[in-house]
Amino acid sequence: MRFNSLLALVWFVVFLVSPVAAQAPDPGGQDGYTLGAGLPFGSSGVRLGGYASTDFENPTDQRAAFAFDDLSLFIFGDIGSRVRFFVEAEETHFLQVDSSGISFQNNADLERLYVDYLHADAFKVRVGKFLTPVGTWNEIHPDPLTWTVSRPVASFATFPAFITGLQAFGTWTTSERDVDYNLFVQHNGSIDRSTGDRHTERMVGGRVRIRRGALQIGVPVVRYTERDTRDVVTFSGADLLARVGRLEIRGETTAGRVRSLDGATRAEYAAYLQGVVALTDRFSIVARQERAHSRDDETYTATSAGLLFRPLPAMSLKLEVQGRSGQVFPTETSTGSRLLAGFGVLF
Repeated sequence: MRFNSLLALVWFVVFLVSPVAAQAPDPGGQDGYTLGAGLPFGSSGVRLGGYASTDFENPTDQRAAFAFDDLSLFIFGDIGSRVRFFVEAEETHFLQVDSSGISFQNNADLERLYVDYLHADAFKVRVGKFLTPVGTWNEIHPDPLTWTVSRPVASFATFPAFITGLQAFGTWTTSERDVDYNLFVQHNGSIDRSTGDRHTERMVGGRVRIRRGALQIGVPVVRYTERDTRDVVTFSGADLLARVGRLEIRGETTAGRVRSLDGATRAEYAAYLQGVVALTDRFSIVARQERAHSRDDETYTATSAGLLFRPLPAMSLKLEVQGRSGQVFPTETSTGSRLLAGFGVLF
């Protein structure tokens, strides 16, 4: 791997970021703007925000490449005391630089478009296109808020990342614990069919998550029909998040049954377990182990180790070394080891 080129890239990004970090407004600043919280439009309750990310990948079996990975814009706010809305439009992997030159692509997506009705903490309703509430990574996946450049397979490969439909959700609070629930259904086409790896027009499911202190455990149950293959997938799983001092343990697993039109059934599963240790308030080290088995009887494993630096809460710089074997489903990809670097900022 060409470490010199990677280090040059990292220092170049740090050089660009340092003045921004030094001049970023403090929370509650006079200009009414805080990095990562969005820009308010006067007293309307509406904000404009988003995030941007770049990454550098140096695999052993392909050419190294630098890419502008995501440019995402949010418009969100409140309409009165009980209604809020959220819109996210994203351009993904739209510029890449490698040894063959510079290439541009138009990969614009309408990722989210929904309205919430907030009846009470225990009962809220969401309608539109939103992130499928499975696991801990999918609903909070913007690059500046995650721990590694790569995304674990279990957080996207076995279920549609987005749903266009209706969701009821809320939290019941007791003296000892909080119980979050989500119930969701789709029986129509997606607002934008291009997003995600799995696509569906029929889905029903739910999730229960129990939070007690620094520990939370969630269990989803979902059934959906894939739009293109008409495979019917039924799966369940579990997610875990625990914090002890400066240590965070996070994991997800899904296991399901896939029934084809001819009646044949196949199994698939995916799981990861990740540990993060905060060395200081800004530096953390990360380690993760993944394993997945697809309906096509392919097995994928990955081991990642990385370093995360947050000069500001809304900004991240990451280095990661990852060893892989097998194929990621449903998208084919390189299987060799790779060195990754990334920069992300919420605005």
